[in-house]
Amino acid sequence: MELEHILGIQVLFLGGITAGHHSLNMDIATIMKYVVLLARYTAYLLSSQFLELGIHTIYTAFQTRQFPELHWKDKYKNAVYAFGVSTAVLAVNSQLVLNMDLVLILIACSISRYIEAKRRSATISYGEGMACSFAEGYLYQVIPSDGARFYGLNEQIREAEADQRVIFPVRRLFIVITKSLFCPPNLEHFNKNDPMQPSMEACRSLSDVQKDVAGVRDRVYRNTTYKIRRHPDDHKPVYVVAECATPLHTLWKVLQRRTVYQRLADADGAEITEEFCATLPTIVANSPELRGRVEMIYFDDTNPDENLAEVLLAKIREIEPDFENITRNE
Repeated sequence: MELEHILGIQVLFLGGITAGHHSLNMDIATIMKYVVLLARYTAYLLSSQFLELGIHTIYTAFQTRQFPELHWKDKYKNAVYAFGVSTAVLAVNSQLVLNMDLVLILIACSISRYIEAKRRSATISYGEGMACSFAEGYLYQVIPSDGARFYGLNEQIREAEADQRVIFPVRRLFIVITKSLFCPPNLEHFNKNDPMQPSMEACRSLSDVQKDVAGVRDRVYRNTTYKIRRHPDDHKPVYVVAECATPLHTLWKVLQRRTVYQRLADADGAEITEEFCATLPTIVANSPELRGRVEMIYFDDTNPDENLAEVLLAKIREIEPDFENITRNE
């Protein structure tokens, strides 16, 4: 809200300078001239923002392999309206928006934004920080072997296969990213009422991992295994290690208490989630200890027709097309 006040004062100040330049005596022709110029420059600047938004959307979709929702009615409605009014004013006055001036303005805006980005490069966003914290505070604790007390997620899964006489067709940790950010205590929560649809059932957890971390002796980490049944009589369930992304659950809780966390009262949960989902795969891809051992699952829990068990099966099939043949009878 403070920024809105500052910008409002700035508009009034610059408007006063413009009026003072003409000694407060402007005729209709002069006023129309400034209206057209203001409409043109507004259209130019908004075009720059829309171009940046479009490129950012494509880049995010490439990183997350999912096209992000823009929520334009909430975030960009005023910009779209302003652009429409500006172009309408230009059209009424027989003025073109698309010309070389626009290209040069876009280049100038890109240079300005690039300089700003370089200046702010040392500051990371909330979503980026969550991804880094999740990687260092959790993934690096449960996935790679430390060469001594803990032998790594892959070895933990192999141990579970031997003890339970089952097969995990994909030995990875599946991180479920829910659209609503809600993370239930048990992923069975996402099962459908229709018993003929694939469903999930929580099984034994992998062996506990105990580590001395940040002054805490024998801190315990635990991963839960699930079996996915494609129908009630399925005698070849598919076993996975899956869980929700706890940082996003924390974000969900924070957004439920906006009055407590006042600095985040106007935070955009979807935007923070996009930052998290764009950063974490990059961290995993760049890390030899995590690469190929973490899989992010994007699940629209707000869609009643979407089934987490089916989404997981589709991802397993994508990673291991022959998973049906390598899964033993339970």
